[in-house]
Amino acid sequence: MGLTMTDFFDTMREKYPKMYDESYDLYVGPGWHKLIEELSHLIQSRINWSIKTSNPIPQVKVQQVKEKFGGLRFYYDGGDDKIDGMVEMAEAIAEVTCEECGKPGHSRSGGWIKVLCDEHEAVRQEKMKGD
Repeated sequence: MGLTMTDFFDTMREKYPKMYDESYDLYVGPGWHKLIEELSHLIQSRINWSIKTSNPIPQVKVQQVKEKFGGLRFYYDGGDDKIDGMVEMAEAIAEVTCEECGKPGHSRSGGWIKVLCDEHEAVRQEKMKGD
């Protein structure tokens, strides 16, 4: 089982304090946590590398990370074109990654649009029958 939303929120602030502060919002399922952490690592590594060059990249400050219409939305300030590409790639990967467990999935409609694997879609359908 992955971290709770609060634990993941705290972990990201501890690992990447320059990117995440008290004011950012996080609203995604545990299946996307690894993707967000890897994206954050790549972004901060690029910024740290740029500081050693004569062309530093503005520090990325994350404003919000959430699911919207079944897709990952990663809102931030700073960065450069390559970081924009990293974010676009992560958002594309999330489109085929179960938000609950991280296994391959696809967009499911019926109520809220979510990216789910077959197993978690079955669980959602059972819950919807009970409501």
